[in-house]
Amino acid sequence: MNPLSYFYTEFLWRPLFNALIWLYVVLPWQDFGLAIIALTFVMRIILFPLLWKGQKSQKDFARIQPHIKKIQETHKHDKEAQTKALMEFYATEKVNPFLGCLAMLVQIPILIALFQVFRNGFDPKFLTYLYAFVSNPGSLNPVSFGLLDLAHGNIYLGMIAAATQYIQTKLTAPPPQKSTAGAGDFSRMMSWQTQYIFPGLVLAWSYSLPSALTLYWTVMNIFAILQEFIMRAFAKRKAEEGK
Repeated sequence: MNPLSYFYTEFLWRPLFNALIWLYVVLPWQDFGLAIIALTFVMRIILFPLLWKGQKSQKDFARIQPHIKKIQETHKHDKEAQTKALMEFYATEKVNPFLGCLAMLVQIPILIALFQVFRNGFDPKFLTYLYAFVSNPGSLNPVSFGLLDLAHGNIYLGMIAAATQYIQTKLTAPPPQKSTAGAGDFSRMMSWQTQYIFPGLVLAWSYSLPSALTLYWTVMNIFAILQEFIMRAFAKRKAEEGK
């Protein structure tokens, strides 16, 4: 096993797999869906500071777009001066343009690991990867809540996942920019693709991916929606206190 594969297995996939099985064993009724919801909650709590800052950074970045475009236009013939002016402006506004991307990038390897956890988790041979302190259940029942087989795709859960993805994107996506015709058209196109095409892809993937992953994605979306409402309430209260 090469070092990168070993690091991925021992420090990402195996801890997530053990956390899921441990929750499956200790929670009532040994329901795999309940374990996934609990794991999603734990992951959201762990990632909350980064996701909160990343989402706030995206909103701040959208807010200052007119100023950014003005700086770019002022220094359009001098890229070095443009970069310096932008960096100074970001520092003044206390905005990190890379934080939103970082929050997204951190979730990609976690999502890949969870996909493998859910794809292979129902195979008893993978239970040999359990830590000594995690009880071996012997076998796992993929049927959750008495009706949902999490080992296979489910179009109905996929529809719920697509709906929550649309709502989450609609709430958190910054409004398209209206500066120039070309930029505005591109912004509107990207906004349309994010709001409609991605939920469509989620629905299509639900046919082939294990429903366990679709359930995780749905619960993550619900938490993101709740976080957005909390952020809006926090921003509203902060604005009222500043008056």
